[in-house]
Amino acid sequence: MLRSVMKNYLNKQKSPDGDMFGLVVEHVDELPLSAEESTWAVVADPERLVRKFDFEDIERRNWFLKELLEDEVQSGHNGRILADGMDVVVEVWTHDLDAVTELDLEYASRCDDIFNDVSLLGDVGYGYR
Repeated sequence: MLRSVMKNYLNKQKSPDGDMFGLVVEHVDELPLSAEESTWAVVADPERLVRKFDFEDIERRNWFLKELLEDEVQSGHNGRILADGMDVVVEVWTHDLDAVTELDLEYASRCDDIFNDVSLLGDVGYGYR
């Protein structure tokens, strides 16, 4: 199935140097998708990660909040969440240390994934109800 999604991208190619291992040769300019740089900021007193998520409509904002809260139940790690109109601000840090830890980085990554999923599904007409 992956091959059908990626079309001919996964076909093996020979590099100009002869690629002795038969590996797929990739070049950054040939990738079908590009990674988006995270927009989390590190803030002090206490050290924490902060990101503001902007939404096009209230349904997507609510869908994001629902998914994020469900993720917090599953992971057991919680952030500070402020919903203000069409914006949601998320702050996360490990309170016992007053610092950002690996758990917080994972939480931030999951927030990004949830936001991207909600945005993508909303764009194709799949809505939260």
